[in-house]
Amino acid sequence: MIRALRWAILLLIVSATAKADELSIPYKLPTAGDAPAVNTPVPAAPDKAASATPQTAPAAPAAPSPAVTPSAVSAAKAAPANGQTVTTPAAPAKPAVSKAPAKPTGIVLKTLADGTGSFYFPVGGNKKPVEVFTYQPAGTDASTPVIMAMTGVDRNASTYRNDWIKIADQYHFRIVVPRFTDQDFPGSYGYNLGNIQDPKTHHRLPKSQWTFTLVNDIFNAMRQQGITTQSQYYLFGNSAGCQFVHRMLTLLPQPEVKAAICSAAGWWTLPDTDQRWPYGLRASPIKVSQSQLAEYFAKPILIAVGTNDDDPENRLLRHSKGAMAQGVTRLDRAENFFTTSQQQAEQNYMPFNWHFVALPDIGHSDIKMSIYAAGQFSRFEQQHEFNP
Repeated sequence: MIRALRWAILLLIVSATAKADELSIPYKLPTAGDAPAVNTPVPAAPDKAASATPQTAPAAPAAPSPAVTPSAVSAAKAAPANGQTVTTPAAPAKPAVSKAPAKPTGIVLKTLADGTGSFYFPVGGNKKPVEVFTYQPAGTDASTPVIMAMTGVDRNASTYRNDWIKIADQYHFRIVVPRFTDQDFPGSYGYNLGNIQDPKTHHRLPKSQWTFTLVNDIFNAMRQQGITTQSQYYLFGNSAGCQFVHRMLTLLPQPEVKAAICSAAGWWTLPDTDQRWPYGLRASPIKVSQSQLAEYFAKPILIAVGTNDDDPENRLLRHSKGAMAQGVTRLDRAENFFTTSQQQAEQNYMPFNWHFVALPDIGHSDIKMSIYAAGQFSRFEQQHEFNP
């Protein structure tokens, strides 16, 4: 009996202790291996970007508001909200003001007290500007007649201009001599043939680089600058200069040329298609129409040569097959060129306004031909025709 009572008391004590232990167990957070309890929210892992951003410090007590200024308002509008970048709309762009196109740089003619001068004229491509030498006698004004004189093979424009000074003083002409250097306009292709083709590829060059067009452009620039009020000019060339002159008028009959004198060329381009370029017009780089030929033949042109310019062994005389077909000397070739041109005009019923003269006792001389040419230009200025 006593033993049974002891077991009953012991069971009561154990039961009471177990109940007390159950009530004293604390709440345990689930571990990574535990399944979360239903409806128990699991704290989300912090975002890396958010964790990288410093936490905002508690706001300090508000300070008294400063006076509001326009700049403060603008700053407030541009300030980011809640740490986010706010893009401020750009102010509307002002409409672009269209500027008038820049005027091309004009030529600047520098004339010394003795009447000599020069200026530079721009050329297309990568070429340097062409230096142009001038002379104006005392009393020259914008109405003074202009002679464009083309140099010989030496391209010595300043010396050529100086040789014309006394002549210009006597007949009262303004003299203009472009200098086409052998560096920028090499060989006969670059000068005598007008720089129309590349000498290696034979491809046609831009028109702005042709020496034939540059002469006319130089004169037109002088007109635009008010240097001259003349609407036309006289054109002269001796030897290589004559080659330049007659080919320029053949391929590009310029209305600005009032009259031309061409003397003592070493060889010529005949105005027919029987001969191949450059001795004739067959396969020429610029096609010459019948109307162009008619304009060419109608232009007042004087072909001149000295009777003593008859040396068949002259070192500057071309001896190619095409040149020799025109004659043995400059005298022969000049006569042949004039006769062939006259026949072409007659066969095509075109007016022919050319003249030919063989000057006695004159050889191959720039000075003597220049003196003669100035006298003929002076006569033409008064009588509107040559009288060789």
